[in-house]
Amino acid sequence: MAASAPAALALLAGAVALIGCAGSQPEREQAALDHALRDMAAAQAGLEAMRRGLAPHEVTPRPIMPLAARVGSTRSPRAAGDLAGLTGGELRAVMGDPDLVRDEGEAQAWLYRGPSCLLDVFLEGEGEPRVVLATARAAGLERVPEEVCLRALSRARARLW
Repeated sequence: MAASAPAALALLAGAVALIGCAGSQPEREQAALDHALRDMAAAQAGLEAMRRGLAPHEVTPRPIMPLAARVGSTRSPRAAGDLAGLTGGELRAVMGDPDLVRDEGEAQAWLYRGPSCLLDVFLEGEGEPRVVLATARAAGLERVPEEVCLRALSRARARLW
């Protein structure tokens, strides 16, 4: 059995190398985005299960559709995950200009500040970077529901335009 472990590792390493060579850059970026969206949906389902006191397998993950894919959608996002897949330009159209932009290697971190909450958005990708992760958090000690936070941030920004 011990002899099969190195063979399995070698096979796995070969598969990873082939996957890395397969497909064009846009295809790999779309596959990574799809994977991230599935992970976000599973994480949201796990949080919902915890909130409701259920086992994780009792809550079915809801597909997360990027805000840009929704026809005629210019309203505030209901969850930070709704921002996944947006380009920087689409994100600016929804949320306005960020208060802070920081380059972190191949990624960018955008910060939106509101009176009661903060929104952290991370963008990656060549050409026009896309949102790969967005998280909303309270600015102080008081809990703020994510939807309320995002609505307040986008409304406050709408007054500035």
